[in-house]
This record gives sequence, C-alpha cells and structure tokens, in this order.
Amino acid sequence: MASAHENSGKQFHAKEYRGKRREREHAAETAEQLVFTVNASTGTITKLEKVDAHGKHHEISVEETLALTDKDSLREIDVTLDEAFEAGITSVLEPESGGPDLEGFSAEDNELRHAMLEEIIGRSIRRRLQRRLVQKLILSKALAH
Repeated sequence: MASAHENSGKQFHAKEYRGKRREREHAAETAEQLVFTVNASTGTITKLEKVDAHGKHHEISVEETLALTDKDSLREIDVTLDEAFEAGITSVLEPESGGPDLEGFSAEDNELRHAMLEEIIGRSIRRRLQRRLVQKLILSKALAH
C-alpha cells in the first residue's frame, strides 16, 4: 500500500502534468499557424494562409506577408531586385557591357536609382516578385526550425 507521502507526490505530479498540458493546449489555440500551398511540379508557393484558433483559413495580404520578415531581409530583397532589373536593362541596351558597377553609390544615389527602376519596371511587377521572394524566405526559415 502506498504511503501518504507517495500519494501526495503522485498528486503533485498529476497536477503539474495537467497544468503543463493546459498550457500547451492554450498555446496551440492562440498560436497562429501558417499554411503554405506549394505547386509540387514547379516548387512555387501558390498560396500563403493563416489559420486561426478555430481552424479557419485566411489568405495573407501582401502587406501581411511583408510584415512577417525583418527589415534587413526586405532591404536585401529590394537591392537584389534593383540589381536584377538594372542588369536586364543594361543587357538589352549594352549587350557587350559587363553590367553596372554598383560599388560606391551613395544612399541618395541608390534611392534615385530605385525610384527610376520602379518607374521603368512598374510597381506591380516589383511587388509580385518581392512577395514571391519573401514567401520563399519565410518558408525556408520555417523549415529550418
């Protein structure tokens, strides 16, 4: 027969276990989940959704997608898009050129360059490519955890 001390120890452990289980259940209920729909043949993300505590899916807007990553990553994506656009334009206009040398530009020069490229390329194309890159970044970070 178990002593009173053993029984109280078992009760303590049972209460502790139930308390931790409730904490995990509460965390699962309040945690936002992200669902990525990936085209298996191309590997592209076709949809990014949030799932609320009730299991309802809500597609994430462009602004919400961009808010899911840090500013340094967004800045790096913008710089990379600018470089890609500029390289594309240069390759058409000056096919023999090695491309633009972007070293040594001031912040003001880079802002002007960015504004000019946005006018040439178009904001909607930039946003679409930016969103696609951000989605891939978020997915890669999620898979790393």
